[in-house]
Amino acid sequence: MHGSFSRQSGVALIAALLLMTSIMFILGNIFYRHQINVAQATLTIHQDQAYLLALSAESWARQLLDEDKDNSNADHFEELWAQAIPAMPVDGGMVNGCVSDLQGRFNVNSLHYKSPGELKNALGGDEASFAKTWNNLLRYLDIPVFPGRVEAVVDWLDNNASKVGPDGAEQDEYAGLLPPRMIANAIMVEPNELASVLGYKIFEVQQVMPWLTALPAPKITPGLPLQPVTININTASEELLLALGDILDMQFRDMVIANRPFETLGDFHDQLKFELALPIAEVKRRWPESVVSVASQFFELYIEVTLGEARIEVRSIIMRSSSGDSVIISRGLTTVPANVKKDSGSALLEKLAAGTKFGSDKKLNNKTDEQQVLPACSMIGA
Repeated sequence: MHGSFSRQSGVALIAALLLMTSIMFILGNIFYRHQINVAQATLTIHQDQAYLLALSAESWARQLLDEDKDNSNADHFEELWAQAIPAMPVDGGMVNGCVSDLQGRFNVNSLHYKSPGELKNALGGDEASFAKTWNNLLRYLDIPVFPGRVEAVVDWLDNNASKVGPDGAEQDEYAGLLPPRMIANAIMVEPNELASVLGYKIFEVQQVMPWLTALPAPKITPGLPLQPVTININTASEELLLALGDILDMQFRDMVIANRPFETLGDFHDQLKFELALPIAEVKRRWPESVVSVASQFFELYIEVTLGEARIEVRSIIMRSSSGDSVIISRGLTTVPANVKKDSGSALLEKLAAGTKFGSDKKLNNKTDEQQVLPACSMIGA
C-alpha cells in the first residue's frame, strides 16, 4: 500500500513538472514573440521618423538652393550649398548629408544627336562637344574607345529606328542578343542604364559611374529637340576637365582649377584667352556656351538619418528652375539596419577624394592642388 502511494506521488510530481515546463515554454514563447513585435514596431516607428527627418532636411536643402539662386549667377564649391550638412544630433540619433552638383558630371543624355551629320561634326574639328568629351573621358579611364561607343548610345537615346552610323545599334541588333532586349529609344532615367547599351560592359559602366549622371532637359519645348544640359566648369572633376580640354587637356585643366570659381562664362573665356593666347572668338568657338557653363540647375541631395535601430539613406535629385521654386524630380530611399557598417571607402571614392586619377600616358599627380576645393559628398564618401 505504501509502495503504491509512493508511485502515485512520483507520477503526480512528474506530471506537475511537465505541466510547469510546458507553461514556462509557452510563456517564454509568448514573451519572445512579444519582444520581436515590440522591436519590429519600434524599428518601424524609427524608420518613419527617420524618413520625416530626411524630408525636413530635403526641404531645407531646396530652400538653400533657392536662396543661392537669388544671390548668385554661378555655382561652385565655395558656396554654402556645397558644404557638408553638419552632423545634427536628434533625440536618439543623428542626421548628416551633403549636396552635389550633377552638372559637374557628364550627362549621358547629352549624347542626343539628331542625324549622322550632326554627330560627325561633333566628333571632328577642335570644338568641344559632348561626343568628343565622352570619348576623351573613356580614354582617361582606360576604357577602349571605338566608333560604336558613341553611336550605340545615340541610337539608344533617339526615337527612330535608323542607325546614326555603321557602328550604331537599333532593335535588330538587340533582338539578336542572348537574351534579347528592347532598345529604349528614349533618354536614360538612371546612369546605370548605360550597361544595357550594346558594347558597354558592366565593369566599364561601374568604372565610369562616379563621373556619370542621367539628367533630363531642363526645358522641353514641343516640336523642338532636347536641349543638352551644360557642364559646369566650376564643379567639374579633373577627369572631365581633361576631357573637355581635348588636345590641350592638362593646360586646360590646370587653368580652370587655378582660377575657378568663375562668376560668368565671360570670365572663363577671358581667362582662356589670356592663358592660351587665343583670340576671344576662337576661345568661344572651341568652348561654346552650349557645352560649358558656370551655373547649374540639377543637384543631388544625399541625406543619412540614424535613429535608434533604423538607418535610412535618401538621394533626391533637385531641379532648380530660373523662375519659381526648386522641385524634386526623383527620390531614392534605402533602409539598412543601424548596426551595419556604412561602406564609404570604395576604391573609386577614395581615389576621387584623395585626388588620385586614372589614365595611361596622361596620368595625373596624386597630390591634390592646394587651390582645389573638394566637393563635400566626395569628402564624406557619400
